[in-house]
Amino acid sequence: MRKAIEPHTAAVALPPASASSSSRPRQVVVPYAVLGVLMGGLWAVNHGASLWEHTERLLLVALIVPPLLERLRMRRRRRLGLEGEPRVSLLRLTLLKVGVVALALAATWLLRGHVAGADYWTAAGMAVLVAVVGPVLHPSMIVRESRSPRHATPG
Repeated sequence: MRKAIEPHTAAVALPPASASSSSRPRQVVVPYAVLGVLMGGLWAVNHGASLWEHTERLLLVALIVPPLLERLRMRRRRRLGLEGEPRVSLLRLTLLKVGVVALALAATWLLRGHVAGADYWTAAGMAVLVAVVGPVLHPSMIVRESRSPRHATPG
């Protein structure tokens, strides 16, 4: 007679990928990659324009669109009852975007006299910078909302 094969019972459970400090969850990496491509693409589309025009257009989009999207997110969170959940700080995100635009402005200014297509090089650098550094800095941009007494539900 044959002996039945028994399952191995000493299996080791691995931690989820999001718990690893070396890997970032896809839900964080993808939005930053998209944001980097959009910011870099907007810089590239405006190639040949003055640096101030580049800066004005990119800051207009980077500083006006996020607050509008945040209002929609807040309504959705309120509707779903997720008001106290952690969220990305709009102020910190805005400051980082201003920093990226300032770096792009400086890079283009420095490259224009030395490299053909400086706007395209800057756009590519901006896209890579946002896509790589964004997920790394993301945990420091998370804030928890405190419940104020006027929003507390009677209990």
